[in-house]
Formats: sequence, C-alpha cells, structure tokens
Amino acid sequence: MFERFTERARRVIFFARYEASQYGSTTIEIEHLLLGALKEDRDLIKRFSGSSTTAENIRTEIEKHLTLREKVSTSVDLPLSEACKRVLTLALNECVALNHPHVEVEHLLLGILRQTSTASQILQTFGIDEFAVRRQIAPDSLRYRVSVFAVPTAGCVPNAETAIRIAEAVWSPIFGDEIVKGQRPFHAELMNETWTVRGSRPVPTERSLIAQIEKNDGRILKLGQEHPESL
Repeated sequence: MFERFTERARRVIFFARYEASQYGSTTIEIEHLLLGALKEDRDLIKRFSGSSTTAENIRTEIEKHLTLREKVSTSVDLPLSEACKRVLTLALNECVALNHPHVEVEHLLLGILRQTSTASQILQTFGIDEFAVRRQIAPDSLRYRVSVFAVPTAGCVPNAETAIRIAEAVWSPIFGDEIVKGQRPFHAELMNETWTVRGSRPVPTERSLIAQIEKNDGRILKLGQEHPESL
C-alpha cells in the first residue's frame, strides 16, 4: 500500500507514531493520525475550513478526548489500530477514485473524514466537510467527473469500497452533496464483471441513486436514479 504514498503522506504516519508515544498510547489511533497531518501541513485546516479555524484549535479539541499516560519510548514500534488502517485504505481509495497518481496529505484527510471517529466529528464541528475537500482537490466539476470516468489507472475497480467512492464522486456534482449524503449507506454488488452501486432510499417512495461501473476498466455504464417500482 505505502509505495503509492508520497513522502509527505508517509511523514504523517511517522508524526502520528510520535504523537501516540507522547500520549502513552500503545497503538496509533485516528486522532494521532490527524495530529500528524496537522504537523506535516500546518495550513491544511485553513485551506478547507472556510473560517479562521487553525491547527491549534483542532489540536486543543483533540487533546480533550485523549488520555495522557506515561510516554512510550519512540524506539518502540507502535502498530496502527484497525480503525487507523481503514483510514489509510479509504485514503488510497479516494486517490484512486480521483485518478490521482499518489496518496497525499489531502487524501489522508478525506480518509479521516470518511471513518466515524472523534477526529472526524471534531473536523465536522469546525465545518470541514469531505465534499468541500474533494471540490478543492478537483474544483472543476467537469474535470472532476472526467477524472472519475478514467478511474482507475491500474485498469480495474478491485473492491466494493472503491466502487462506492467512484459512484459518490460522480453523483455529487450531478445530484448535489445533500442528496448523496442522504442516501448513505451505499451498497455495491459485483455481477458479470460489473459493479452496481445503489443508495439507500430515505423513504420508500423516493428514488435510489444508482451507478454501474465496469470492473476491468472503470467505465461508467449507467448513472441515474431508480424508481422504487423498478427495484
């Protein structure tokens, strides 16, 4: 996985390990990863918050939720928690879905926002939203959609998580962020080398978002909304 991470993204993990050791944690948690991201890129929050929120504001809030224990030696190799591993996988999926060549700090931020945790809740409290982050990474909606249509460069959509990320990225500029958010959780099914991704209908009479994605080359075969009677 890490061969696709840039040097900056790898330093985030290094800094996260340091933060975990300073708080006496035996594992690297998502909150440590966010602190590591802020240490690597002090302007990260300013770029996406749309307010005067600073890295120090975020750190102050995180520290309220961390238990301070005896420090762990920095020579100890602390493992990533399972939740933290999921964040790294989500970051990689975001990178693939956006057709970007490497995982950057911004993709890690997206991964943190996608995984339910204290860190993601704090970010959302300060108005940092995954859709806003994606728009800044690819602000031109048309280019954004084209980049997703070209996904993935490796030539396949390997799993349901990647298929869902691609579908969300394509749906968002077309149907709007609120509709996409309102149809979570999404479900992806692979049949005949085609991923079918559907949203959950808030009420039985509403239409469900649908996307069909070719597994082998990432082509979008179908995109739209389904009437309840067609399900």
